[in-house]
Amino acid sequence: MTDAGKSPDLRLEIEGALYGGWTSVSIRRGIGQVAGTFDLSVSERWPGQTAPRPIQPGASCRVLIDGRPVITGYVDDVRMSYNGTSHEVTVSGRDKTCDLVDCCPPSMQLSGATLAGIARSLAAPFGIDVVDKAGTTAVPGFKPNPGDTCFEILEQLSRASGVFLTTDGEGRLVITRVSTDKAPVRLELGRNVREGKGTFSMRDRYSEITVLGQTAATETWNGVSAAHQKTVVRDRAVPRHRPLVLVAEQEHAGANKRAQWEINTRYGKGNTATYTVYGWMCGNTPWSPNVLVSIVDDFLGLDVTWLLGAVTLSLDAQGYRAELTLSPPEAYEVEPISPKRKKGDDTSIRWPDADTGAA
Repeated sequence: MTDAGKSPDLRLEIEGALYGGWTSVSIRRGIGQVAGTFDLSVSERWPGQTAPRPIQPGASCRVLIDGRPVITGYVDDVRMSYNGTSHEVTVSGRDKTCDLVDCCPPSMQLSGATLAGIARSLAAPFGIDVVDKAGTTAVPGFKPNPGDTCFEILEQLSRASGVFLTTDGEGRLVITRVSTDKAPVRLELGRNVREGKGTFSMRDRYSEITVLGQTAATETWNGVSAAHQKTVVRDRAVPRHRPLVLVAEQEHAGANKRAQWEINTRYGKGNTATYTVYGWMCGNTPWSPNVLVSIVDDFLGLDVTWLLGAVTLSLDAQGYRAELTLSPPEAYEVEPISPKRKKGDDTSIRWPDADTGAA
């Protein structure tokens, strides 16, 4: 089966020069993956060229699909190989926000500032803009551990604030919450799904999670009372006694959100669906994370609207395709998960009848 419609035009832009003709492509973006990545390969020299073009590691670049940037950052690696019949050049890179993932900040005090303010302080030396779509408030006192990267610090703060970090294709760090935007495309078994698989697990879920935290002492609130605080959050969907105790990275003010974040995240990781579809486009734009997608899949027992958490756009001998990983939107929120069962919550496997083949 071939891809329907016009094939998307992918270009790597470096210093105004556009590189096309890629024969193998992998572009990966996701919620919580603060830096998108790309791997682009061409198996021959570019048309009309007697030698490979001089793409240099470290060069600033943009990956464009039909003129829209999906990654804005830097070339990490250039790999070149050849034999008697062919030449291959592979270029790999990441969003600008990769520097937050790789690098450590100077020693600093984090008290009374908002998450967005702290993020801007950490991102400014790298020339990275910060977009606060969550309206973050002041974070409790927090002391980074020596050797923590900028992203590790921001990730810990974002968990306690009930938000998540991502990027937007423009190389900016985005602080956001679950989107209410709905994809114009529905994923439906037998219609537009090439491959599908689901994971429904209780392995890493707990009936209650206790988060231990500390509060800053005052003249009237000090000693043992201030040093030993805890929040307990229960997951009523876990059918047996399974307790877990964690230590909060921050003062106690963030412990409650951290505990609910743990419950929700574990629920989300235990309920995922991954679909491969033909092509890269969702309507008029490439598939991108943090959008709600309707799923109708009788085999997995799903008739739900889940959040698109990760996207991989690929091109190889099998053509253009997108791999989409989805989970319940509650997995990215800090509101308590409703214990009520809704249509699509029944994820028990239904085997075909041995005689009739009917589900």
